[in-house]
Amino acid sequence: MKWVSSMARNRGDVVLVTGACGFLGQHVLKQLQQDVTVSEIRGLDKVPLEDYSIIGCSEIEGSAKIQFFINDLLNIEDCRGPFRNADVVIHCAGLVSYDFPPNYEELQKNNVDVTENVVKLCIDQNVQRLIYCSTTEVTLRSYIKGGIVAMVIYEKESKLRTPDDESRLMMGAYAVSKLRAEKIVLEANGELLSNETDKLKTVSIRPTLLYGEGDTKFISRILKYGKLCGNSLPRLAGKGGKQQMTYVGNAAWGLVCAKNTLRERPQSIAGLPITITDDDEVNDITRFCERITKDSDCYIKRSSWCIPLPVSYLLALVVELTVSVSNKFIGGLVYPISPTSLIAYVGSVFLYDRSRASIHLDYTPIYSPDDSINLSKKYYQRCLTH
Repeated sequence: MKWVSSMARNRGDVVLVTGACGFLGQHVLKQLQQDVTVSEIRGLDKVPLEDYSIIGCSEIEGSAKIQFFINDLLNIEDCRGPFRNADVVIHCAGLVSYDFPPNYEELQKNNVDVTENVVKLCIDQNVQRLIYCSTTEVTLRSYIKGGIVAMVIYEKESKLRTPDDESRLMMGAYAVSKLRAEKIVLEANGELLSNETDKLKTVSIRPTLLYGEGDTKFISRILKYGKLCGNSLPRLAGKGGKQQMTYVGNAAWGLVCAKNTLRERPQSIAGLPITITDDDEVNDITRFCERITKDSDCYIKRSSWCIPLPVSYLLALVVELTVSVSNKFIGGLVYPISPTSLIAYVGSVFLYDRSRASIHLDYTPIYSPDDSINLSKKYYQRCLTH
């Protein structure tokens, strides 16, 4: 898939992608490769990636357009080189962890402290544009205080306000760390760079839950759990809610669109959060898992029975309490996701308005729903058979 941007200039952008070897970062590299407004791509990560064939872009390896740096963003001095003379930074680096109990220290370091360092490096090295990859999870809270589930029905960013009380965030410590990082980036908009002439322009892109090639967290873990349960997914939140997800390739394209808009029309988006979605159907997680594994040897169906939402949530609370007490005496027991967060999430309804992205970023998904599902099917089915 190739496109030509009307915003091409004589001098192309030097783009630095942090977390370049991660799930989203690889897809950003893939699309920057085909962007005629880009003259040089720098990929920064603390660990190298050995196999780019996962996302169907083996040509990244050895590309003359891409230079890789293996450095830890927690060490500012080691990272000055990749930032030097860069025009724009797309900040994808971070720790995606829904673990229970959460590792607060690692989330703080990898999501908050790293983002503080990225902003400092942008200012010190005169990088004029910074795009941060956040998540819609920074807005997810129960619509009544003390409630369980949330409801988002075509709400715009102006109404998707982040909570003052961080403990109300549905996805727990991970969402808290992403919210704190997002605030750092947006508050840095307009900061004077070290050359004392230019100012930093920032934007935060909030995709919904991502799926696709390279995913090792949410959907892939649910599928593996279903396989362990005899290729069946129990419905743990009653009849379930409706969750809007985004194919990772479309989310990456949203970041590229933000790069170009900050260059051409910065006043339209600088300092703002922007929601990214695609055109795939909105459905509950268990139905999505059925769809993504259909016609395969590992077809995972959702169960015909369901547990009522209040009962599921009460059981989840008991599990979390048991784990917390056990860890005080034994330690080492960790769930891959908070049980209460999982129940609340699958029982909620999320349907976002992406008009800000459409109008100001000129964003439209470049992967159709059929393409997104077909590309993802191959990846998830391979994961389940290996």
